Amino acid sequence: MILVWGSTRDAPVAAVLDALGDRGAGVLFLDDDALPSLRYDLVLCAKPEGWLEIDGRKIGIDGISGVYLRPGVQRAGAAIPAAALLSAFQTHDATVINRPAAGRSNHVKPFQLASLAAAGLATPDTLVTTDVGAARAFLGRHGRIIYKSISGIRSIVAAIEIGTTSADQLDRLGHGPVQLQQWIEGTDVRVHVVGDSWFATSVTSDATDYRYAGPDGKPAVLRACDVPDSLGRQLVSVTRGMGLLVSGVDLRRSPGGAWTCFEVNPSPGFTYYEAHTGQPIVAAIVDLLCGGCAQPFD
Repeated sequence: MILVWGSTRDAPVAAVLDALGDRGAGVLFLDDDALPSLRYDLVLCAKPEGWLEIDGRKIGIDGISGVYLRPGVQRAGAAIPAAALLSAFQTHDATVINRPAAGRSNHVKPFQLASLAAAGLATPDTLVTTDVGAARAFLGRHGRIIYKSISGIRSIVAAIEIGTTSADQLDRLGHGPVQLQQWIEGTDVRVHVVGDSWFATSVTSDATDYRYAGPDGKPAVLRACDVPDSLGRQLVSVTRGMGLLVSGVDLRRSPGGAWTCFEVNPSPGFTYYEAHTGQPIVAAIVDLLCGGCAQPFD
């Protein structure tokens, strides 16, 4: 039995459910909206025990062989059942995409960046600061920089260039830390790692943050592309090293062919990329859920 937890309003969840249905797999769907009224009895330990009742179906947790976790914002009354389930699936011996604690490095971007550098990936020069003078010195060193949130909460990446009015934004520092990074010239590439496979997509856009290219009037063009096998294998290793089975890795390829890694997303919205490229990402995810995969946990 495969458990999917999330909302059908979320495209990746809907895609996984549809693909599992096409496979004829046994599926339990836990809707975010139903979480506050969930009936369950769980013993939380190294090998969790107990049962869940979803849509009138009661199933022992030991009967769950695969789990796709993409819960959304918690509703009132959902905190306790959500905590119980997340704890259970942290150590459950099912194939879990992805274990709750596995994505923890994404909640503190500077920490994750240091981990990527330690794994041998090239990363941009980065400064986390609340000091205006330090920020201006960083801008002076690089000429053009970007700024973004240091947390895992999605934010719009924006550029600052020396000698322009955009640099005035640095004067507003002091309300909280901001992450500044050197601007890297080149083409954005998103690589989705699924188990031992990877799917690379190049993104051509004039926007600083291509995810918001449409509203800027600068549409992004996405195409399936190749990355060197050595890089692909390295990204698989990094993903596994974070305890993940599925990840979305953001990189940039410079005109000279060098690769720079910006971050690893532990719960990627892969449907946007699959819709533009036809890459079988959801099929690969469902292969893992249905076929099982050895997976470490902390």
